[in-house]
Amino acid sequence: MAVEAGQSSQSSKGSVRTELRENAVGLPGMLMQGIATIGPSFAILASFVFIVGFAGIMTPWAFLFGGVLLGLQALSAAQLAKVFPSAGGWYTWIARAFHPRAGFFAGVLFSVWLPPVAALTLSYLSKTVLEPGIKQEYGVDVPWWVFVLAGLALVIFFAYQGIAISEKALIITGVIEIVIMLALAFTGLGSPGHGGFSWAPLNPAHFGLAGNLFLGVVFSIFAFSGWESTGPLAEESKNPKRNVPIGLVGSVIVLMIYFVFVTWGYLVGIGVSTPTSAITNPNAAFPVATFAQRVWGGGWVLLLFALLNSAIALSIACFNGGTRTWYAMGRSGVLPAALGKVNPKRKTPINAIHLEVGVQVLAFVLVLIFGAANVFFSWANAITIGLVFMYILCNIGVVKYYLTGGRAQFNPLLHLVVPVVASAAGIIVIWKSYFSPFTSTGPVYYGLMVFIAVLALTVVILAFLRARGREDWMHRAQLVFEQSGSH
Repeated sequence: MAVEAGQSSQSSKGSVRTELRENAVGLPGMLMQGIATIGPSFAILASFVFIVGFAGIMTPWAFLFGGVLLGLQALSAAQLAKVFPSAGGWYTWIARAFHPRAGFFAGVLFSVWLPPVAALTLSYLSKTVLEPGIKQEYGVDVPWWVFVLAGLALVIFFAYQGIAISEKALIITGVIEIVIMLALAFTGLGSPGHGGFSWAPLNPAHFGLAGNLFLGVVFSIFAFSGWESTGPLAEESKNPKRNVPIGLVGSVIVLMIYFVFVTWGYLVGIGVSTPTSAITNPNAAFPVATFAQRVWGGGWVLLLFALLNSAIALSIACFNGGTRTWYAMGRSGVLPAALGKVNPKRKTPINAIHLEVGVQVLAFVLVLIFGAANVFFSWANAITIGLVFMYILCNIGVVKYYLTGGRAQFNPLLHLVVPVVASAAGIIVIWKSYFSPFTSTGPVYYGLMVFIAVLALTVVILAFLRARGREDWMHRAQLVFEQSGSH
């Protein structure tokens, strides 16, 4: 690792040359990193029923409003991504623009969020959809854990092979799942259920039909989570100061349009006159699967294939994002330096990948003990509140940086209005979904408790580092990536 104090074009805090593979990922790969981590198919599985329970026929609007809110947040984050490229992503952006200790929180959150994704998503999908779906269609009883182990083996293989091949796999699997899910939506519009073809889900005059559209928007924010993972690929991206910001904002815009369209198609296909209670019945099959069986017959297994594809793609993306964040944190010294070691041949953060494989084992053990759905949704609620908190820290950093070091580029709309509005929206979302009316139960409660525990652990670690006089990491946490110019 080469550190060159004073060489950065952004400030005198210094820059760093990467040991990862530069210029390995183009703009399509950066966009698909964010899109795949959101999980176009898996997000529908994880959120559709819940959002319909709150928003009813207005579900497409819940995704639209959620996409707009996160689009503002992505635009705000892009203001730091374009000047502070780094494998640390949010860890470095916040450390540089706000404060290293605030950046450390982002690093801890990414450590809780991205690393266990593969085991948790594959377990939830396999247990709730793949095992029963295969048994129903073919009469074959394949234990759910077989899908998990096979999926993990594939994801781990791509992680060790290097960023170039894993991003190619990401693009292929991501495109396949999107095509299948869009095809199902078009089929729903052409072969509608009870109530016939309808524009009603897109008509704002029907907002009154939504039981609680606001909470539908809240759940949609979890469905969108993943666009943030574009940041850690900066040091392996072509033209990172351009492509990372486009990846952040572009993935949200693409998925917002996708979610609005496919949920409209699915609601029409299920039947716009179908009672909400029938769609949200916990004892009924996944309603999109039932609809797919009606319109595609035996071909409905393509939906299972799309969901498995989605889980594989988002797992690959999360492996990439999580390991790169750990690489940057190890390089800065706030985590063990061994995590900053790179395989000289494949240019991969080899020890970070080893650790992430270990996290899969831990996550899978938790699933076996507490159940796939309980662990998945408790984790999902924990990372959702954590992400919103991280957004707010980022927004503070945007305002602070562009009013101080980046004053010459200050734009009132981009660097003040957008981050303030995005932060206000995040605070309202957290209050409404976690603290009001103080009756959170189940996964929401456990998710809140996990977040509080993570926050407390972060404070304890920072206090320990300060007490031991180990503060040199704070400067290195602010080092940004300087391209070597080689291709």
